[in-house]
Amino acid sequence: MVNKEPKPIDVANQEIRVLKKELLKIRSELVLLKSQIKPLREDLDKRRAEEEEKDKECVVVESKWWW
Repeated sequence: MVNKEPKPIDVANQEIRVLKKELLKIRSELVLLKSQIKPLREDLDKRRAEEEEKDKECVVVESKWWW
């Protein structure tokens, strides 16, 4: 009589291998997405810096509207 059912440790090891492959795939996709996002992020930072400069230029001399 030969037990043909896989041992629980073998099943767990197989699941671990599958999960590691999925993680590697997801990480590679993440690297690709980061490289695609980088120019957009730089543009956003540039726009925010420009907005900050515009806000600095706008100086409020009198803040009371009733005067």
